[in-house]
Amino acid sequence: MIVAQDLIKKFATRVAVGGVSFHVPAGCICGFLGPNGAGKSTSMRMLAGALAPDSGRILIDGANVWTQPSLARAQVGWLPERAPVQLDASVEEFIQWSASMKGVDAHCVRQFAAHALSQCGLLNVRTRLCGELSRGFRQRVGLAAALASRPKVLLLDEPTAGLDPAQVLSFRELLQSLKGSVTVLLSTHVLAEVEATCDRLIVLDRGRVIATGTPHEVRLKLGVAAKLEMEVNDPARAQVAIQEAGLIAHSQRLLDEPWHAITATGNVTLAARNIVSQCLARDGVAVRRMDVQTGALEEAFRQLALEVL
Repeated sequence: MIVAQDLIKKFATRVAVGGVSFHVPAGCICGFLGPNGAGKSTSMRMLAGALAPDSGRILIDGANVWTQPSLARAQVGWLPERAPVQLDASVEEFIQWSASMKGVDAHCVRQFAAHALSQCGLLNVRTRLCGELSRGFRQRVGLAAALASRPKVLLLDEPTAGLDPAQVLSFRELLQSLKGSVTVLLSTHVLAEVEATCDRLIVLDRGRVIATGTPHEVRLKLGVAAKLEMEVNDPARAQVAIQEAGLIAHSQRLLDEPWHAITATGNVTLAARNIVSQCLARDGVAVRRMDVQTGALEEAFRQLALEVL
């Protein structure tokens, strides 16, 4: 659905984006991550058609953003970091105007706008002026405006910046409701947000893609993979169970008789954990605790930031 090929963008002598390529499948919610200065916002502006790349190409549902701009941009809804709402217009008026500006047929504008208002939970405030709304509601209005033309692709650049925790949770639930109906590329610094909402991740560092894949695959590539930690009464049989699940037993220590702590690494998925549990039950091994400890992406980004300094 979204294809970026060898995107390059320079500002004077600084390379902001240096040969970025990636693909986002249809219906996917994809996180676009990286430290400050990684090139995320520059890439998002190029994808939206607001900034021309020096070289490379962008395809939106097969249409080239720069050689077929009308066709490509008609498929895109874009929400910048600060929602560009019309403060002296009512919410409903602004959404209808947004739909018409995106080329929605005049006979369908009201219908499309009403659907976007409903999607974003704005029906109760549709007659209020945009300028009277809180930051959280303005972000919802911005998202409704992006959705008003029923685009196939939604580009969200730091959409929860400045929102309080309740507003962030509400926005996250709204994103989940869109899953499968629209392809979403979400640029954010809030790593808990992408882990809660995204199917895939793209990680940038210094203008280049350094990792792509599921959150688990990206953790592996960045060296912050999950671990399986357990406390059992028979470490020898537990190690056999770990091997049967395709994992590696890394450490073992005695806690209090008869309990031993064991840590396993590898492709620690829910399926692997279930295999370990089944094998332990089969072999009569007692388990006091078994937890999957998720590797922190924050630590990987901290290391990337240190490398830049």
